[in-house]
Amino acid sequence: MFKRILTTTLVIAALGVGLAACGGYGNDSTPAAAQAPAAGGATKVYVQDNTFKPGNIKVKSGNTVTFTNDGAVPHTVTATEGADFDSGTLAPGKTFSFVASGHGKLTYVCTIHPGMQGTIEVG
Repeated sequence: MFKRILTTTLVIAALGVGLAACGGYGNDSTPAAAQAPAAGGATKVYVQDNTFKPGNIKVKSGNTVTFTNDGAVPHTVTATEGADFDSGTLAPGKTFSFVASGHGKLTYVCTIHPGMQGTIEVG
């Protein structure tokens, strides 16, 4: 009887972990390109410990993009191609916004953390 209860508990726990990893509560699994901008032509990107979420977005020219540092360490949001913006050092909890203009692909990085990058497609 004990083995049966233990096995059932392990199976239920494994299913719970599997559901959480596959898009359960709190995990936005919608592809970035399919996400609609927030009301008022604003799009939010969260800066979190070595990643931008979402990392690739599409916005209309004239929309505001706001980056919020939800991580525990400072980051930057620095354009590398297609635009000219730089947040400077963005402390945890702080935000940086810019208005996308023109058309095309913008790329940006965190200059503090190599490999941390994102793209904005302006249409």
